[in-house]
Amino acid sequence: MPTSTQAVAPYAPRLYQGLAEETNDVSYTPNQTTVREVQWNMANLPSANSLESAATTSWKPLIIVLAAVILVAAVAAVATPFLIAYFKTGTIVQLMQKSFKGQQERAHACTLLQHQQQVQQLLLQHQRRQPLQLQPQPQQLHQRRQQQPQRRPLPLRHLRPQPLRVPTTTTTTANLPAACSSYTTISDSTRRVSYTTFVGCDSSSFSSSGMWVRFTGSGGTTIPTYAPGTSVCGTSATGWYASTVPSSGATASGTLCYQWTSSTCQWSSSIQVANCNTYYVYFLYPSPVCNLRVCTV
Repeated sequence: MPTSTQAVAPYAPRLYQGLAEETNDVSYTPNQTTVREVQWNMANLPSANSLESAATTSWKPLIIVLAAVILVAAVAAVATPFLIAYFKTGTIVQLMQKSFKGQQERAHACTLLQHQQQVQQLLLQHQRRQPLQLQPQPQQLHQRRQQQPQRRPLPLRHLRPQPLRVPTTTTTTANLPAACSSYTTISDSTRRVSYTTFVGCDSSSFSSSGMWVRFTGSGGTTIPTYAPGTSVCGTSATGWYASTVPSSGATASGTLCYQWTSSTCQWSSSIQVANCNTYYVYFLYPSPVCNLRVCTV
């Protein structure tokens, strides 16, 4: 780096030469004014620092431009892979969507094709099960009849009549009591336990020596085994069977009670019951007093 003396050196001779020329022409005596002018001229001379600053100042814009270019290039270099990846990702997604749609369309087409094949197979199976029956033409029938040999009639044989054999079935029944085949049938709807109109009593309904009776019809077929209440069965005091019912094919003796007011067995009489498998018959006597009547269910 040049010193201040070196920087001033090129300009100093000129000034001194001028002064020398003036001194040659005219006798010059330096005074205070000329010294100041020289000092001012020396002050106006550029220094070394100013020369360096002038040289370096011209490079600053170029350096700034270069730095900006380098920064832009660096940003572009860093951002370019991300932009490429972004666009590639969008493209890949579109391709995947297209491929997925294509797979769906292919699967749908395959399903339709399978359904068509199944339908064709079912039609073929149905046709095989029911083959077409072609009707022969009249000429073919005539030719077949001519080709068939004539058959001789078979000799008739006289068949002898055989006796008709009817299968016989034997049924065995249990030994039932004699009362099951000998009784008197009574069909009286007023004897049912839901009938509330007064009719009468059994003081003269049965034989004084007793008789076997079978009840039938809508009134009922058996004597109830519970107290049905009063003022029903077409009478005031109601009759019901208060003993054990016999088993099938057996006969049992029991008691026939008549309910009146708070007593379920105000009057009573002896009774016999025969179990005839599907029905019962009862050996009954006339009621002890009137307004007593046997109920049926």
